[in-house]
Amino acid sequence: MKDIISMRDFSKEEIMVVLDAAADIKRAINDPNFNQDTFREKYGHSVDQLLKNTRVATLFIENSTRTNYSFRTAVMTAGGDFDGFSSDDDTSLKKGETWADTAAMFAGYGYDALVMRSTTEGLPRWTKESLEEDHQLMTKQYEKLRQPFNNHVPLIINGGDGKNQHPTQCFLDLFTMREIAKAENKDLDGLSIALLNDLAHGRTNASLMSVAHLFEFKLHLAYPKRFGPQQHRLEEMLRRGVEVHDHQEDMLEAMKQSTIAYHSRPQKERVGKGEDLITIKQWGQINQEKYNQLGENVPYLMHPLPVDAETFEEIAADMKLHPKNITKLQSSNGLYVRIALLALGLNRMNGRAELFQTEEEKLDFSLEELNLSDGTKELNNPRSGYIEQDGLVLDHLPAGMGRRLAGVLGLEKEKFPKVISDYLPSKSGYKDMIKIHSAYELSEKQYRAIALIAPNATISYVKNEKVIRKVRPVIGNWLIDRVRCGNGSCVSNVVKEHVKPKHRVEQFGSELILECNYCEQTDRIPKIYDENRFIYL
Repeated sequence: MKDIISMRDFSKEEIMVVLDAAADIKRAINDPNFNQDTFREKYGHSVDQLLKNTRVATLFIENSTRTNYSFRTAVMTAGGDFDGFSSDDDTSLKKGETWADTAAMFAGYGYDALVMRSTTEGLPRWTKESLEEDHQLMTKQYEKLRQPFNNHVPLIINGGDGKNQHPTQCFLDLFTMREIAKAENKDLDGLSIALLNDLAHGRTNASLMSVAHLFEFKLHLAYPKRFGPQQHRLEEMLRRGVEVHDHQEDMLEAMKQSTIAYHSRPQKERVGKGEDLITIKQWGQINQEKYNQLGENVPYLMHPLPVDAETFEEIAADMKLHPKNITKLQSSNGLYVRIALLALGLNRMNGRAELFQTEEEKLDFSLEELNLSDGTKELNNPRSGYIEQDGLVLDHLPAGMGRRLAGVLGLEKEKFPKVISDYLPSKSGYKDMIKIHSAYELSEKQYRAIALIAPNATISYVKNEKVIRKVRPVIGNWLIDRVRCGNGSCVSNVVKEHVKPKHRVEQFGSELILECNYCEQTDRIPKIYDENRFIYL
């Protein structure tokens, strides 16, 4: 069972399994000439039995029409049961309950899947982690009480978390794009797609950007001022080799270059106050006049909906019946795709879910043992002093970061003699150094902090005036509880949820890039240093 939390979790092969299954489901529902026995033989169930004896809860604390009700319709169509809420008004969240405890109640009642939507970014992944911890505890408690326990951790499906991800919308968008490509005698791979309007706050655009490299999309971006793509999204696409054309405010040129124009509404609930909404509306509205300027090769028009007809009317009323306006067809595809996602995620499609079990390799922190230099090295420096007996030397620290590192490591509170020297001359310029003038053993947490802040640092252990061991801490690809996420909307910054920040670590060139496990925002060490977001030991 693989959760539907972020498009970044899926390989191209897995995405194609979903699209193929959804295509068969769509045909089984709509084509009277389709042999239902063929579908049953292929997947083990008829469509109306795919979710038989399963229960799905839709837990939405942000407004939704399409995602919420298409999931409910999907469950009914496939023979399952659903319940849930469309607002937090009638829940104990209004009494101050954590989201983790709210989700735990539905897990405890035996729901097979939880579909959730929230303004808090990263909440779906945290929900899964929290439910897994609860399940482990309850299993032990039931065993101690000698009671049978047949519960399980439900499938988590992200129906949208702030401006981060909307994976089920992305699946149905890809499904629709593939239908368009086939109609135009093209492949999904290599399509030219214009992403238009609010690229800063729209999670549907973010999800498409996450998979652009898998399908070698050629992306043409156009947006009003201050609504361009988040920098970390743009940097990630460039690292992955996506062909990106930034047309800035030239919407018509972006559309001319594309087979599909993927429009979206300005997310006024997230952009804050003070924006010039009239100017944004005038720039971003697509109408017949604009389409007529594109000539014969006009792109298909897609939009995740809703259209904000009250404020922006980003698709004008005169486009409602335009043959290239495929937004209603696109939206209706959500039913078939969401049946497929639920059925595959709950292992109800005859072994297809085997492709949904892959896990990213998690490389842990390690210590690299370094060779000791021949001869006796005097650990002497006029600014740091000579280590007379036993001690520790942290060398090759980035210039200007030694004192901050000492604070992060908790050394400044330790009552032993130490010297922190900054901007010492070195072969590569300048460096900082920390010398501890007494026997001291670093903990694993301290090693991890050193690997993060000073990845080129060396640590020399001194005994009886001689270096007896020299190591370099090497960071793995996970970092837990060492850096606060810089995204104020991230679940790890919601105090009442008590989430320990967790980051994936990627080496890019000579620098480390940290990506929040929950909201997917990326960070670099200099910015973390400037904002003092290291977590002190």
